[in-house]
Amino acid sequence: MRQSIGLILLGAGGHAKVVAELARSTGWHVAGFLAPASGQGGSNLDAPLLGDGRDLTADPRWLEEHDLFPAIGNSEVRWREFVRLTAVGARIPSLVHPNAVVSSSARVEAGVVVMAGAIVQADAMIGPAVIVNTGAQVDHDCEIGAGAMIAPGAILCGGVHVGEHAFVGAGAVLVPGIRVGKGAFVGAGTTVVNDLGDGTQLKASRRTHGTSTAG
Repeated sequence: MRQSIGLILLGAGGHAKVVAELARSTGWHVAGFLAPASGQGGSNLDAPLLGDGRDLTADPRWLEEHDLFPAIGNSEVRWREFVRLTAVGARIPSLVHPNAVVSSSARVEAGVVVMAGAIVQADAMIGPAVIVNTGAQVDHDCEIGAGAMIAPGAILCGGVHVGEHAFVGAGAVLVPGIRVGKGAFVGAGTTVVNDLGDGTQLKASRRTHGTSTAG
């Protein structure tokens, strides 16, 4: 088995910065970033920008000597890059922050990042290239499909199923046993009490202040 000498991140934006710091906190050497918007040269968080990453075989050492990780916030792009990494035989780890809690019975697939303060409980299943963001809670027996995003502070009660590429917004609450379909969108702060079909868009309620006309 090849031995990795570091981690190369695909992406160099805000999410990639958080992933880089998380990786370092778990002992990884961040060897650099590959990002479409960046040319070779310069640095990000003291790690070099290695190029645009369009050709992952351009430098054989990227795959031979390093693990690679899709550190991209946009779920569609992150999944596309995960598939591309898999196709070229890259080693893709999962990354769990030291201040996250992940049950020993939970299943966490490749390309997953579990951020600081997140909790993943017993027998939960986190599919590939999922983000479980800061302070999110994934209770027992939940299933999160490939490429999904669970935003900061979201709460998934027991037995919730989130489909592939779905988005659960910050502070949303999904009551026990709810099913959220593939590609569905749950707005920030929303409480979900009914199943959502594939592609459903459930936007957050807009709060209004000072609208009373009584006088």
